[in-house]
Amino acid sequence: MKTQNGQPLQGKHKGKGRQQGMIMIAAVVMLAGLMFVATTASINSIGTAKVETTVLDETRTFYAAEAGVEWGSQQLKTLLQTNLDPSDADLDSLPSPSMEGYVYDRYEITKVDSTTQETISTGDYRGLIGFVTRYQVDTRASSNRTSTEISREIQHQFIPLFQFGVFYDEDLEIFPGPAMTFEGRVHTNADLYIGAESGITCNSYVTAGGTIWHHRKDGGHVDPPGPVNIRDQLGVYRNMWRGAYWLDNRRADWDTESISVWQGQVRDRAHGMSTLRLPLPPAADQHEIVERADTVNDGAQQMETKYWYKAGMRYVDGVLTDSAGNALANSGYFTYTVNKFYDDRENRWMDVIDINISAMLADTAFPDNGIIYVSDYRNTDPAVRVKNASRLPSTGLTIATDLPLYVWGNYNTLNKRGSALLCDAITFLSPNWNDANSNLSLNSRIPSNMSVNACIMTGHVPSVDGGSYSGGLENLLRFLEKWGGTVTYRGSIIDLWFSRRNVGAWSYGSYYTAPSRNWGFDTDLLIPSNWPPGTPRVHTVQRGAWRQIS
Repeated sequence: MKTQNGQPLQGKHKGKGRQQGMIMIAAVVMLAGLMFVATTASINSIGTAKVETTVLDETRTFYAAEAGVEWGSQQLKTLLQTNLDPSDADLDSLPSPSMEGYVYDRYEITKVDSTTQETISTGDYRGLIGFVTRYQVDTRASSNRTSTEISREIQHQFIPLFQFGVFYDEDLEIFPGPAMTFEGRVHTNADLYIGAESGITCNSYVTAGGTIWHHRKDGGHVDPPGPVNIRDQLGVYRNMWRGAYWLDNRRADWDTESISVWQGQVRDRAHGMSTLRLPLPPAADQHEIVERADTVNDGAQQMETKYWYKAGMRYVDGVLTDSAGNALANSGYFTYTVNKFYDDRENRWMDVIDINISAMLADTAFPDNGIIYVSDYRNTDPAVRVKNASRLPSTGLTIATDLPLYVWGNYNTLNKRGSALLCDAITFLSPNWNDANSNLSLNSRIPSNMSVNACIMTGHVPSVDGGSYSGGLENLLRFLEKWGGTVTYRGSIIDLWFSRRNVGAWSYGSYYTAPSRNWGFDTDLLIPSNWPPGTPRVHTVQRGAWRQIS
């Protein structure tokens, strides 16, 4: 073909063909690049999916292993409530965890070492001296793709009880008129109601297994006006009154604000606070610790805990024996008198066993282990009274009874020794007390100043929620005289039950008026050598550190 001027068209066709070829090559290259990108993206997507699936599986396996550890921890805790020292066979018999899609190819609960006495460093009661047994829960959970193994330490802590300034098993109410200061730890396994007319100062932990309230339990649940100052971890006193409200469980943010204010010095159920109980069966009333032996129903825990079994000397129904039941001479140490004196709160005459401590001391008649148990069912209104007890034996003295107990005169004031008094209810009678005046008017019962150094474990008459007041902690130590002087008390106040025998209602001004209360925790009890003979222990199970092994 030729152009209009006769020239051929061959050169132009060749240039156009070359250009089209270059476009084709570029298109092929671009397509190849797109295919490469698409393929790479696909490969990366598949890889990412595989990675995400693996991570998800590892996470699920971790939680399965953690669930197995928590299962084992709870199984161990339940076992330790009824078996204080389980064997390897007992531990091996605990049921294994199970979870659909996972295999627990390792599940072991082992005792790590023997029990050690140490300052507790973990859990709710750190800082106290305890007897700690450590266990380890190891669990490995496996799926089709991966496995995870976790190990957790569990501590079984036995804590000597008299390290607490105040310890209640039931609701604790503290509403004094005059100002009061608390040196030691204040704890209740139930609810705490705390407030004051003039003021309360707490220098240590304030904790509750239930809930903490500032308002009263009785009457109209009113808030007393006095400050409640509790020391935080930095030693600064922080008031429950926050300028516009009282900081307690009525606040929606109680759990977080209380931590902000006191840095963990004030805690309750909202913070996961645990409880402490005597090592008795879970259903047992803790009053059992002062009850007589039950040869039919008492198991290993009762025999380990009850003071009947601990006592080196027993005076029961008029008979004095040693722990084996062998008769002992009674040279005026224990005397029994029907209708000995009148208890105006109880409105009845008491049949009294008087324990003459100075007579026993003169004859060195105390048991070697320093523990005496007293009980008497010969008449309907039995009671125990300790007298002439300003000086105790050098080894210390513990007296336990299932009856009401009266302390007559100064107790353990000369060369103070470790001492405990355990009873149904406790009443202080001043050195000026006279049995002959006991059923006369209150004006006939004028006391003299009195001092007592002893750990006390006793009971109380409960308040009625919204109704009558029990008298609270400030009236747990009872009186029957028209006080104008001072009662000085140092020790540890423990209340684990409701009184069963002396159950007269508290009231003020009819059968007594209050002394000036110079009461406080005996800080010497933070040293084990000062603990009374046979000091009881409460126990709890606390989670320790955990670690992921694989």
